[in-house]
Amino acid sequence: MFIRAMVVVLVAAAPTVAQPVQLAEPAKAGDVTRVTLELTVAGHLVVTQDGKKQDIKLDAKAKHAFTEKTLAVEDRMPLRSVRNYSEAIATALVGGEKDVHELATDRRLIVSTRTSDGAVCYAPAGPLTRDELDLVAEHLDPHCLAGLLPGKALKVGDTWAVANEATHAACLFDSLTKNALHGKLASAGGGFAVFHITGEAEGIENGAKVSLKIDAVGRFHLASSRVVELTWRQTDDREQGPASPASKLEAVAILKREALAEEPKELSGANPGEPVAAARLLRFVDHRGRFRFDYPREWHITGQTDDHVILRLLDKGELITQATITAWKKAEPGQHATVEDFKKAVSESPGWVPTRLLEEGELAVDGGRWLYRIAAEGKIEEQPAVQLFHMLAGPKGDQAAITFALRPEKLKSLAGRDASLVKSLAFGKE
Repeated sequence: MFIRAMVVVLVAAAPTVAQPVQLAEPAKAGDVTRVTLELTVAGHLVVTQDGKKQDIKLDAKAKHAFTEKTLAVEDRMPLRSVRNYSEAIATALVGGEKDVHELATDRRLIVSTRTSDGAVCYAPAGPLTRDELDLVAEHLDPHCLAGLLPGKALKVGDTWAVANEATHAACLFDSLTKNALHGKLASAGGGFAVFHITGEAEGIENGAKVSLKIDAVGRFHLASSRVVELTWRQTDDREQGPASPASKLEAVAILKREALAEEPKELSGANPGEPVAAARLLRFVDHRGRFRFDYPREWHITGQTDDHVILRLLDKGELITQATITAWKKAEPGQHATVEDFKKAVSESPGWVPTRLLEEGELAVDGGRWLYRIAAEGKIEEQPAVQLFHMLAGPKGDQAAITFALRPEKLKSLAGRDASLVKSLAFGKE
C-alpha cells in the first residue's frame, strides 16, 4: 500500500508534458472575415536641398476597417480577395504640414492579388488615385497571416523559419532579397496560442533598398484555427530611390480579425474577374481643374505645384524618364499657340543646350485636340540628355506643355510611353 501510494504521489507531482499545438490556418476560397487595422508611424525623411541633406520629421496615423472574401488560395495563403472598406483614412504631419487622405465612396470595393512583384490592388469601379492606391495597398496585408504560421504541430518553445512568400507579402516589397524572419510558439492556453515573429528582412520597393527589423506578436484561436490578432512592429530604413526620399521610420500596426459565418451584403455576389486595362490605371485631376489624365502605375508623381506636375517613369525600379506637365496660357476657342511660339519657348528652357534635332511635327490625336512634338539631343547642365517637348491644345483653347527628359541610352526603353501619357491628358475636371 505504501509503495502504491508513493507511486500515485510521484505521478501526480511529475511535470505535465506540453501537448503539441496545431499552428496552421487552412485558408480556402469562400472564407469571409472582418478586419480592423490601426497604424502609427514616426521618424524622419532625408531629403537633399541645395546639396545638403536635411531631416524632415514625419508622424502619421491610419485606420482601416473592411470585410474580405477570399477568392483563391496559393502557398497556404489567400492569393486573391475582394474587400469592402467601411473606413480607410490616413493623416500625416510632414515637416509640420498636415496631409489627410481618404478613400472615395465610389472606390470602396477593392480587389487585392498577390503577385511576384508584390500586391496588386484595383477598384472594379474605375481607376484609383495614387493616394487611394497607397491607402489600400500599403497597409499590413491579411494575405500574409496564414503564411506566417509553420503549418504544422509544435510545442511551446519550438521555432520555425517564416516562408519567403509570407515575408514578401507582410513586408510589402516589390521583390524580396533577404528573409531572416523566424517564428516561435510562446505559449498556449485558454483557447489561444501566442506566437512571435522576429528577425530581419530586406527587399526593393520602387527601386529603393529597404531594410526592416521585425518584432511581432500574434494570437491564434485554437478552436477556429485562425490568427485573430497581430501586433506588427518594424524599424524601417530606406535608401533614396528614383521616386522617393530616404527615410528612417518606426511603425506599429495592430490588426484584429474575426471570421463571419455569413457573407455580408456588401460582398454578396462580389467575384470580379480579371481587371480590364482601364481599371489598373491611376487617375490624376489637377487641383485647379485645368486638366486630368489616367496613367499606368509605373509612372510616379514626385512633385506638384500650382504650375507643374512632375512624374517619373520606373521600369522594374529603374528610372527611365522624368515628365513635367505645365498648364500653358489659354488661347481663344478653336485656336492654339503657334509652332514658332512653341519653338521659342523650347529654346529658352533653363539649362538646356540642344545639339541635334531628332524630329518634329504634328502627331495625330482625337477629341478635336492639336498636338505638336519636338525631339532633340543636347545637354542639361553639361550632362548628355534627350528632351521630348509636346504642346497639346484642346478645342476650347486650353493648352499644356509636356516635357520628357532622359539620358540618351534610355530612349529605346521609353518605347512610346511618352506619347501615351500625353494623349491621355484631357482638359477640365470631367
